[in-house]
Amino acid sequence: MRIKFLCIIICLFVNALVFASATNHTITGVVISGEDNEPLIGASVYVHADDLKKAGVSQTSLGTITDIDGKFSISVPEKVTRIHCSYIGFEEQAIILQGNKKNYRIVLQPSAHALADVVVTGYQTLERRKLTAAIAKVELSDAMIGANKSIDQALTGQIAGVAVTTTSGAPGAPARIRIRGTASLNGTQDPLWVLDGMPLEGTDIPKLDDATDNDIVNMQQSSIAGLSPNDIESITILKDAAATAIYGARAANGVIVVTTKRGRTGKPIINFNTKLTYTPNLDTSRLNLLNSQEKVDLELQLLKNNQSIYPNKGGVATILNKYNLMNQYLQNGWEGLSPEAQNAINQLKTMQTDWNDILFRDAFTQEYNISISGGTEKTTYYNSLGYSKENGNVPGVSMTRFNLTSKTSYQINKILKIGVSIFANRRKNQNFVSDKYGYSNPVFYSRTANPYFYPYDAEHNYQYDYDILPGDEPDLKRGFNIFEERENTDNETIISSFNSIFDTELRFNDQWKLSSQVGIQWDQSSQEQYVGENTFNMRNIREDSSYDENQYIVPKGGMHTVNNATTSQITWKVQGEYKNTFNDIHDIQIMAGSEIRKNWYNTQFTAGYGYDPKTLTTKPLNIRNDKDAEKYKLHTKTYQENAFASFYTTGSYSFMSRYTIGGSVRMDGSDLFGVDKKYRYLPIYSISGMWRASNEPFIQRYKWIDNLAIRLSYGLQGNIDKTTSPFLVGSYDNVGLLPGYDEEQTIQIEGAPNSKLRWEKTASYNLGLDFSVLNQAINLSVDYYYRKGTDLIGKKLLPLENGFETMTINWASMENKGVEINLQTRNITTKKFSWYTTFNFAYNQNKVLKINTPDSQETPSLEGYPVGAIFTLKTDGIDSETGRIRVKAKNGKSMFLEDLYKVAIDEWGIGIYTPQVSTLEEREFYSYIGTSDAPYTGGFMNTFNYKSWELNLNFSYNFGAYVKTTPSYSLTKFDASRNTNRDILDRWTPENKNGKFPAILTAASNPAEYSLLFDQPRIYNSLDIWVKKLNYIRLQNIRLAYQIPSKLLNRININGATVAVEARNLFVFGSSYKNYLDPESMGNLYATPIAKSVTFNLNLNF
Repeated sequence: MRIKFLCIIICLFVNALVFASATNHTITGVVISGEDNEPLIGASVYVHADDLKKAGVSQTSLGTITDIDGKFSISVPEKVTRIHCSYIGFEEQAIILQGNKKNYRIVLQPSAHALADVVVTGYQTLERRKLTAAIAKVELSDAMIGANKSIDQALTGQIAGVAVTTTSGAPGAPARIRIRGTASLNGTQDPLWVLDGMPLEGTDIPKLDDATDNDIVNMQQSSIAGLSPNDIESITILKDAAATAIYGARAANGVIVVTTKRGRTGKPIINFNTKLTYTPNLDTSRLNLLNSQEKVDLELQLLKNNQSIYPNKGGVATILNKYNLMNQYLQNGWEGLSPEAQNAINQLKTMQTDWNDILFRDAFTQEYNISISGGTEKTTYYNSLGYSKENGNVPGVSMTRFNLTSKTSYQINKILKIGVSIFANRRKNQNFVSDKYGYSNPVFYSRTANPYFYPYDAEHNYQYDYDILPGDEPDLKRGFNIFEERENTDNETIISSFNSIFDTELRFNDQWKLSSQVGIQWDQSSQEQYVGENTFNMRNIREDSSYDENQYIVPKGGMHTVNNATTSQITWKVQGEYKNTFNDIHDIQIMAGSEIRKNWYNTQFTAGYGYDPKTLTTKPLNIRNDKDAEKYKLHTKTYQENAFASFYTTGSYSFMSRYTIGGSVRMDGSDLFGVDKKYRYLPIYSISGMWRASNEPFIQRYKWIDNLAIRLSYGLQGNIDKTTSPFLVGSYDNVGLLPGYDEEQTIQIEGAPNSKLRWEKTASYNLGLDFSVLNQAINLSVDYYYRKGTDLIGKKLLPLENGFETMTINWASMENKGVEINLQTRNITTKKFSWYTTFNFAYNQNKVLKINTPDSQETPSLEGYPVGAIFTLKTDGIDSETGRIRVKAKNGKSMFLEDLYKVAIDEWGIGIYTPQVSTLEEREFYSYIGTSDAPYTGGFMNTFNYKSWELNLNFSYNFGAYVKTTPSYSLTKFDASRNTNRDILDRWTPENKNGKFPAILTAASNPAEYSLLFDQPRIYNSLDIWVKKLNYIRLQNIRLAYQIPSKLLNRININGATVAVEARNLFVFGSSYKNYLDPESMGNLYATPIAKSVTFNLNLNF
């Protein structure tokens, strides 16, 4: 044993002597850009392993990177004759070492194929020069990430055809993304997210753009939300079928491929990044609300005119009833009141509560990220840790995120390479529990709270609003105080995500490659809610459970609920790839593989009533029957499991680098369509071609043309509607089968069986042009597309002999067509100053071709209109004598609403007014005004560089959308206990006959029209005066960054440092979004607006 150990020591010593005998010499220099003569920071300078081997050196790796001034120093063996230099977006260069020359000036030229020389599609890496599909790629620079907290928000205005809408400014709120319009009526409309080749499950986000959505409570996060933007290297958007067909039936809405950062050969690089953000308090002045004096005067006027639906509610009515002067006021007005009552009302006018100040706050956000990366010729690594705490403008609302990324790659031998990637994160959303009316939402409550009401008395005890619920009299059992709700409810959601990817690659030579990837995804969401006994929410729940006299189903105490949901998925794909070039003119690339996937989804809900937070105990419910048990469920559980199998192949052929054709075929199978076997599998395919005209001899003579290419593609995409089942669907219910008999448990049939249920299909056509000139100074890309969806899931009327009125089947149809333009220009480039501009524009026209229109639907069919179509009743002004609304019929005749709807009193003479038109007739009253989805979207960015300074200005824009807003006030149900906006002051009155808005109606003044609008408020809500056109340009951010000179950093061993200040959402230019806080959330009374913010950013490299 000792002899073996001695031999090992001797061998190591001899090897060290041999290595030491190879004399090294130091090479220094600087690497600069041939585009603007600026130094390239972080460029790699290295010696190839083959050159080291030829020099007789046992080392397998040798390299360094340039510092902040582009300088490098590398010690190389004497027999090495060349070094290499590379940088992303530039051509790699080999530098021959010349005799005794020790210092070199290396000039790298931009890649001839633009900045992104290769594109990662998730299944393979393609050279851009051979792309035949509509694919967009963006590198996530510091300027693009900026102060964005998530990846989806960073895409706003960056790519043509990718419409990103931030429907809420709440912490952790996801953005809604649509790629080339909406492709499904009932299935998912969100794109597929792919992380380093692994498609993610559960990336759909909730719809949060309706006027009744309470975003504080309903807000969720997609599984992509846990990734830190700092860990992402690039994002690739796959748009047309030629790009997405390889992903099969999940890609009809487009694919977003996320490529994360990885380690590179060289010494360890440590990066530390911190962002501190200040978000000033919201400014609710845009809500245009009445102040106390205006509101009190309005209450006095409406009470006197008998125009308030609840005359005993509101501050004025409370005072009048206190002094028992209501009748005197109604008969004699202000003069009939006592001095005490007058003084009390005048005092009410001076009590002005600043709800903006007490409901909202300034907020601070902090974010920290640290990473270390590096590697050798055999092993590379990238590890990062991140923490962020985002506080919202609403007190008690916050989002905390911890994230971990670890990626390691091992070159086992010449042909085998393996990699392991781990992405883990934990997010905690903290807020409060909202009541069923939404008053606990401060954005909504700030609209409705009376300006003279203050939530605390002089001793800081709660004061309650007993008028908050509809009804003739105040409800003394259900008083509301928003601060009591905040302090006695808690809503905590913890989301834990873990994604692990195992890659194996066998590269036999430059032509043949076999790879395998196993992906594991696990997401768990745990929501815990507590509602205290002394809250409006709990008082409502308990009072709603009352029966008989002072009997309650729900016991005294609070409520505690836990809702757990787990999504897990395992994916395994194996594929082989062959590529080769023959005779320098034939280029072929073929790939084939298979993929199997299985996912599980389960939820579990538990609830406890009579909860005591001190003893952590609950009390039993007083359940009387099965109906009570169904309403107050204490435990529910769901489980879903699906399996998929796929086989795919793709290939391309290029001739003389001028003509390229490509195609792909994929066969997807799923157990979601297991009733009829022939519908289990769906073939997805595409074919595409490209002519690179710039490589033709007759074009090459024009030296100023860098690239000219025409692309054409056709293919079939697919989609799955997981909400529809091929099986008979029923639910348990309790009904009395015969009058007078007890209720019995039955099964209520909710959905008919459909053995022919199958995938939704979308055929896609794309024609594209790529053009660049003047050494890439101008880069232009234009695409025209047409997409037609068929076999879309939709309801269809059935003959009555089937036993069902409707059935959900594959029959609906829809189309999208549009144009996309991407333009990049290098405007000015000098040694010290440069200016770059990026502009993108997209137009999308959506049309529903076939859809069912239920008999009960009052508005017209969507057929021939966009899926987001808005139909309204056309108004023809306000009648100057009565203040009533005039509407314009289809024949152009102007009339009152009661005449349009032919309102008549009942024939029995008991005073009931009813419209005498059918639903089919009513549909003819409506006119199409526009779509809620903006047809025109895009953005433009400007980047200015001067010496060590960089200035970025990013804009996004939306044009052509319409928003259906909530009416400013009700004509028949005005409630004095709630505040409203100032539009009501510009209504028609006898003293204001030029008022812009209609007069408030009474049953006495016009019983027919009053009855119509009281019973059917949707008619009033559908007037075109409440629909607003939405055109706006948003200044997304202004960012100013400064690179600290290296001579100041070398003393403290820092390789590079950048400080930046960024302001976000400073200005919005465009059409009026009056009465709302932000154009993107316009129409939603509950949505938290996108706030202004200022961020300080420090980035250090060691």
